[in-house]
Amino acid sequence: MTMKIGDIIRTLRLQQKWTQEQLADRLGVSYQSVSRWENHITYPDIELLPALARCFSVSVDALFGGEDAEKVKELKEAVHAVVEMAEEDRDRLLDLIRVCRREEQSNALFADICEALRYSPLCNNAEVLSELRKSAELFFETCTDIALRSQTLVYYASLEEESHINALLERYSSEQTTSKDYLLKERYLFRDEFDHFDIARQRYFHKYLCQLIDGEISLWRNSATPMTTEDSLYENRAKLALIHNLCEEAPTALHPITCGNTPDVFISQRIYIGLRQACALTANNEIESAYAVLDDVISLLEAIWKVADGTELHCSSPSLNTLKAIVHKKPMGKLGTAITLSYRTENGDEEEFAVIAPKAEFDCLANADYARWGWLAPIRGEKRFIDLMERLNTLQ
Repeated sequence: MTMKIGDIIRTLRLQQKWTQEQLADRLGVSYQSVSRWENHITYPDIELLPALARCFSVSVDALFGGEDAEKVKELKEAVHAVVEMAEEDRDRLLDLIRVCRREEQSNALFADICEALRYSPLCNNAEVLSELRKSAELFFETCTDIALRSQTLVYYASLEEESHINALLERYSSEQTTSKDYLLKERYLFRDEFDHFDIARQRYFHKYLCQLIDGEISLWRNSATPMTTEDSLYENRAKLALIHNLCEEAPTALHPITCGNTPDVFISQRIYIGLRQACALTANNEIESAYAVLDDVISLLEAIWKVADGTELHCSSPSLNTLKAIVHKKPMGKLGTAITLSYRTENGDEEEFAVIAPKAEFDCLANADYARWGWLAPIRGEKRFIDLMERLNTLQ
């Protein structure tokens, strides 16, 4: 063995962002053993080499800095070049797919091929897809990395031929089991760790509610066509209706966004949707309604600005009052001072999930002329609008 193996183990470990203790746990050894390997004091036992190689998804040869590591590097470079391949490169691509399928890192290489192929002129080539299908079978049979499996399924599903897509999705898709939050929720429930389960359940539930409210723009309208006033009004009204019904509240003429309530866990959605609704109302010549929305949103921003650091926001509905968001105010570079919202995690840490930046909103409302922001042009010179912007500007 050469002294190089300790450096290679350290490099591979750091690439995975593991501590010495985490690698030791995976191998069933002490962290002192890992430390001694990396400091060239001792070498791993020969019986550990296969397990060590599997941990890093490399071959045993690669642990010794052999040609295998260089070969994988070359293959990765070749895979990245797939996006530039044209029809005349078909046979070269077919060979590359076959070679990658035989490698120790075949799963990672398959994922990279799928991602790159989506942007290649060969993405619809029947021979290429037929060869790729063989690699897909191997990938889904052997890949146990949930995150890699889920992301690769997204890539591959966008490539597969129409005649095969239903079979692929029926066999491999799973909306729930590919979710980290779902897996944690189920883990704590199974282990009867109900304190942790309650935290994970709340986070899981809130994330899915926000996905339902926010949605993807392509789900609300045809994103291949320009945004119309009617599209925007419908989209925003539908999203606001979801929030108001979830929170068991009713909008009023003075409070069309907040319904007169204090900041809650859906504050970022209320601000985002409200400002875009003001744009659409202005474009539709509903000026008074637009001002009512702007005033309500800016009042909401002013209210959250006064909330003490570390305060927990809840939901106004008694049915959803277990949902929580922790408020912090902190500098965000070009965004100026901003409000962040976080979940409390099971180990007591925080997971940030939203940023509210008054400076960004001010820049869009007062100056931007792209997309929907340009719809505000008719009122930007009015005193009422300027006064609202001055209120918003004080929060930066």
